[in-house]
Order: sequence, then C-alpha cells, then structure tokens
Amino acid sequence: MEYKSKLLVLTTIGSFMMSLDGSILNIAIFPLSSDLKLTTDVLLWIPLIYLLIMAVTLIGFGRLADLKGKTKFFLIGLIIFTGGSLLSAIASSGELLIVYRAIQATGASMVGATGIAMVTEVFPKYETGKALGINVIGIYLGLVSGPVLGGFLVQFFTWRSIFYINLPIGVCLVILGYIYLKPSEVVAKGEKFDPLGTLTFGIFLAALLLYLSLGNSLGWSNIIIISFLIIAALVFLVFIFIERSVQFPMLNLDLFRYNRVFAAANSAALMNYITTMGVGFWLAIYLQAVLKLNPLTAGLLLLPSPLCMAITSPFSGRFSDKVGSRFLCALGMGIVAVSLAILIIIILLLPDPFILLSQAIFGFGLGLFSSPNQSAIMKSVEKRQLGIASGTLSTMRVTGQSISIALLSSVLLLFITPTILNQILNAHSIPPADVPLFTSGLIAAFIVSICICITGVLLSLVRGKEELYKETSIESNEF
Repeated sequence: MEYKSKLLVLTTIGSFMMSLDGSILNIAIFPLSSDLKLTTDVLLWIPLIYLLIMAVTLIGFGRLADLKGKTKFFLIGLIIFTGGSLLSAIASSGELLIVYRAIQATGASMVGATGIAMVTEVFPKYETGKALGINVIGIYLGLVSGPVLGGFLVQFFTWRSIFYINLPIGVCLVILGYIYLKPSEVVAKGEKFDPLGTLTFGIFLAALLLYLSLGNSLGWSNIIIISFLIIAALVFLVFIFIERSVQFPMLNLDLFRYNRVFAAANSAALMNYITTMGVGFWLAIYLQAVLKLNPLTAGLLLLPSPLCMAITSPFSGRFSDKVGSRFLCALGMGIVAVSLAILIIIILLLPDPFILLSQAIFGFGLGLFSSPNQSAIMKSVEKRQLGIASGTLSTMRVTGQSISIALLSSVLLLFITPTILNQILNAHSIPPADVPLFTSGLIAAFIVSICICITGVLLSLVRGKEELYKETSIESNEF
C-alpha cells in the first residue's frame, strides 16, 4: 500500500472517531444522567462543552498546523483525544465529565483541523474529490451513526462504553501514525501566528454558541443570553479590524470576499450541517419518546442514512473531479429536502418502518453533497492555506450543529412548553396528551429544515465553476 493510501485510511478513521464522539452522546444522555444524578444545568454542559471547545479552536489549530506541520498536530490531537476518552469513561461526577469532555474536544479539534488538509496536501488535485469522498465517509458516518452505535452500546453495556470504545482505536491510530505518517511540509514558512485574531475569533464564536445553545433553557429575553449576543457582535467587529490590520491574519478575509467557491461552498456546508444535526437529533428522540422504541431499535431505523451516504460519497467525489461540484451539491441538497418531505408524510400517514425509506434517501442526498462540496473548498485555496480551509470547514460543522439544535428546539417551543421539552430531553418521555402537539412541532421543525436545504441548493448553484484538473499520471488510476 502506497503512502497516500495509508494516510487516507488513518485520517478517515480519525475523522470518524472525532465526529462520532460529538453525536453518540445524545442517545446515552438519559442513563448517564440517572447514573451520575445530574441536574439539568450540568447535563446541558456535557454535550455543549465538546462543540464549544471545537468551534473556538479549530481555525486557530488549522493555522498553527500550516506554520508548524500538520502531521505533528494530528498525532498530538489523537493522543489528547484518547486520554480524554479514558478520563470521561471513569468520570465520577458530572462536573468532572465536563472537564474531561473539554480535553477530548481539544484533541478532536487538532485532528479535525488537520486531517482533511493532510489528504488534500498529499493527493494530486485530479484525485482530491475521490480521496475526500472516502475521508468524508468518516465524518458523516460519525455524525449519523452515533445513535445506532450508541443505542447498541447503551442497550447491552453502560453509558461508559461510548467512551471506552475510543481507547483501542485511538491507541492503534497513534502507533500506526508514528510508524507510517511522514512529517508534513511546513508550507507557510516565514509567516507568523496571529494570537489576537485567534483570541477574538474564539471569544466571538464562544459567545455566539452560548447564545444559541442556552437561549431555549434560559429564555431568549434573559439578560445573560442578550449579553452573549451583544458580546458576539462587538467582538466580531474587533476581529474584523484586527484581521485587516495584521500582516499575517489568522483568517484571510479575502477568501470570503474574492474566492466565490470558498465562500459559497462553506456557506452551503453550514446549511447542510444545520439540517443534518437537528433532524437526526430530534428524530432519534421522537422514535424513543413518542414511538417508545428502545435505543437499539431506534438506532436501526436510522441505519440506512449512514449506509447510503457511505456508498454514495466515494463515487460522487470521484465524479466531481471530472465534472465539478456545483450541480452535484445542488442535487444532493435537493434530495435531502425531498427526504424530509417524505419523512413528514410518513409521520402523518404511513407505518413507522417507512422511516427506513426516508433515511435511505436522506443518506443518498448527503453522499451526493458532502464530498464534492468538501473537495471544492479544499481545491479553492493555495497549499499554504490548507490548514485554515480545513479548520474553517470543521468550524462550519460544529457551528451548524449548535445552530441546528437551537433552531429546531425553538420551533418545537412554539407548540410545547419548556417543561415538556426538558422532560423529553432528559427522560425521553412525553405525556400522551402532549404527543399531538409535539408531533406538530416536529413537522414544523422539519419544514424549516427543508427551507434551509433549499437555501443550500441556491448557494451551491451560485458558486460558479471551479477549475477542473486532468489526470497526468498513470499512477492515479487506483490508490
């Protein structure tokens, strides 16, 4: 096996682990809460801290990786993540689990900021879509298979098993990485790190995500919540000023002003993640709270989505190398919208097993969109900016996840009370009298997601054509 194939395998497994850990917790929240006897406030911070730490550090780590070497950051990130997983598995209280999840997220951020960039750096541009099509399987499989794998582990073991499972995989990746991975080329020689830009961007994103994540529980008119929004707005203006003033900015804003493919593809990715996370999160809860399915059965109903996505992504990535990503991405987002419309019809009129059909179509649409879109982003920047591009794309993912759950929860609160919402989240149960209102709210939330998908379709279409690269080597046929 040649070097680029080994790198692709290691980074794909790493991507899977990082994204899985952000989604697998959802289905284990109730047994975890019961075992550790957590209050609602503490419980809220266990998934939130993971997204928060990743969001505020991804682009900074991507920039540092461009300056210091991506392989080094990738391996250190794996070690930190694996150590954080062990600590999380043996946590004796909710407060300690929050701290250990923050450690996990730091490692996950270092891996997320470098993996995609390492693949793009090693593969020639005429193979980038094919390679990222395989790599993106790890990311999306982790996001959408969390409920499936988590349901199995929680059903037959304890909630601690969702962290223990990371240990053998993490140790093997670290060992194989040190054996097989070569040091990355330092592509931004002579450039300096931008600490002020990194700090202000981190504060901006932290305040924004706290506003989005805590708004439903504390109330959108709460002075603390309003303060988070004001801080986010003010610090963002400071960040813009800093980035325009320094010689080597953390994030070159010209990428968004003048690089149409980069700006539109990242925006479409944000729309995609806003749709994906919220739908999967609330559908898993619907299956358990309303249909009274156990975690394993609920997970199996969601299984067609990751399977179809995994089958589709490599082919769509390879096809995008030849024809471009624009129409493939628009078609993929359109199919996701259709799958959500079918899901609404199933909830209203059809037997529950038909959910398998909607999830299969959902996964097919994700597979058409994800790898071509990711490939377009990475191809649109210079080699010295690959770490920043990778970090930006990952930031879109975790920000989209946070927005998604907050947005769809807000839609649900138009139909049910905060007390009922908290009961659903914490105990996966709902009073029978409130089921029709919850179902109506869920359908309204899915309609909002369809509108977001349509926005993603338009963003994919307006990006324009990216440059296509022809095969120039006989070695490129297989890897």
